[in-house]
Amino acid sequence: MRCIMRGKLSDLLAALAVIMMLGIASPVMADQNDPQLDELFDALQRTTSDREIQQLTRNIWDRWTAFENDSDTYKMMVQGMTLMNQGQLSRAEMVFSAIIDDHPDYAEAWNKRATVRFMRGDDYGSRRDIAEVIDREPRHFGALSGLGMIHIRNGNLQGALQAFEAALRVNPHLANAQDMITRLRQELRGQSL
Repeated sequence: MRCIMRGKLSDLLAALAVIMMLGIASPVMADQNDPQLDELFDALQRTTSDREIQQLTRNIWDRWTAFENDSDTYKMMVQGMTLMNQGQLSRAEMVFSAIIDDHPDYAEAWNKRATVRFMRGDDYGSRRDIAEVIDREPRHFGALSGLGMIHIRNGNLQGALQAFEAALRVNPHLANAQDMITRLRQELRGQSL
């Protein structure tokens, strides 16, 4: 754990934040219930083309971020993501909380709030929000990766390994997840399980 925690954790946290924040897109009629997500995830499992991987991943994030038939909610999502990117985490959390209050089944609002809470060091709140995301969208590789980072930060290497493995099963092209799995397995070999 000490190897993972030193030096590269800040780089990995930054990469995770990018993974979890992707998704600013033009509003399409979608959310985690979009029936086209099944096709996108199937294609993501089959492809080996870097260009197609990027496009499929972007399409998945676009669908997760958009909100069906409600442009005001979508605008709030964009506002919250902008605040988050500007480092205005308290304000971003308030925006995402307002969306959750109005639309508690909207998985991506929970994910964005989980990201903000993680960035603020609120691992307990982030973990609770991630559970809500996974309950609504079990394929959410961003949330699964976020759970892995929380476990690392809290010294639970086995939990981190399981979370990153789950993320990689959903999206086999997550380079950061594969790197983390390799490092975690190396660390765990030196510990008794």
